[in-house]
Amino acid sequence: MVIPAYYITLAIITGIYIILALSLNIITGFAGQPNMGHAAFFGIGAYTHAILTTRFDVSFWLAALAAAVVAGAVGALLGLISLRVREDFLAITTIGINFVVVSVFLYHPFFGQAFGIGGIPMPSLFGRVLDKSGLLVLVLLAVLLVVWISRRVEGSWFGLALESLREDEQAAEAVGVDTRRFKVMAFTLGTSLAGLAGALYASFMSFISPGDFAFSLSITILCMA
Repeated sequence: MVIPAYYITLAIITGIYIILALSLNIITGFAGQPNMGHAAFFGIGAYTHAILTTRFDVSFWLAALAAAVVAGAVGALLGLISLRVREDFLAITTIGINFVVVSVFLYHPFFGQAFGIGGIPMPSLFGRVLDKSGLLVLVLLAVLLVVWISRRVEGSWFGLALESLREDEQAAEAVGVDTRRFKVMAFTLGTSLAGLAGALYASFMSFISPGDFAFSLSITILCMA
């Protein structure tokens, strides 16, 4: 049975959005930290992947790993910022980060400015370039991985620490929970998974531009999470 290209495309995009929603849920749902700029980390992952594969001829697999690492590193910095600001102010900070990241993509020549980056290759496996059906399988595997990570976090000591942080940060500190460390860990994990989604998106689209990661997308992801 041949699956129509439309349904393959729809399934791939849906899978990428599932990853984005689950990744944000680790930050906002589990840890209770407002993040209204999640599209920025999606974009950081996508641009990292695009630059590495088109300009440095890095393989999809290494570029996707780098995308997750870079997005997670920036997310860790946001986690450190969250130690200084709380709730509404943190939400405003994340909105600002989204606009700053998109502006850097839009105006800095290294990122292609408004022209974006094109010619992003599809992943290859054992010397064979995957088609959209193969990419769909890869996206579904990534979704299963992120679901598994999310469930493992939820039922672990890490998840319990995040839940205590969400419910009452002062009470969590009173019983010995290192809230500072867990905040940074939540942001790092959630944003690294968003970076992975960005790598998949870049390969699928073969072209990305700053407008793909606008603030409106952050709101969409927040609604899904």
